Amino acid sequence: MKRTLIALTLGALVTSGLVAAKPVNVRQLNQERRIDAGLRSGKLTHAEAASLRAQQASIRAAVAQMRARHPQGLTAADKARLTGLQDQADRGIIHQKDDAQRGPNKLKIK
Repeated sequence: MKRTLIALTLGALVTSGLVAAKPVNVRQLNQERRIDAGLRSGKLTHAEAASLRAQQASIRAAVAQMRARHPQGLTAADKARLTGLQDQADRGIIHQKDDAQRGPNKLKIK
């Protein structure tokens, strides 16, 4: 009985799409977590974090536009553009976390 219930629950999650997250969303989530962690650790100032969050919001808007334009799925060109945007955002996070500016607790963590 217990195994059947677990199997049915997992089946419902998979078919609803909750378990099968899209790679774009996973990478986006990881970058947002890195921004939050940088702010908490003091590697990012509030202004840097706000700028990086705005960049993430523009990527989310681009994804929404692409999905609205292609409801059947993202094209290879869309995926390539999103990868470029994510790569650029990744480099920005690394750069801002490694610069000389420090946030409220002034920690310098390597």
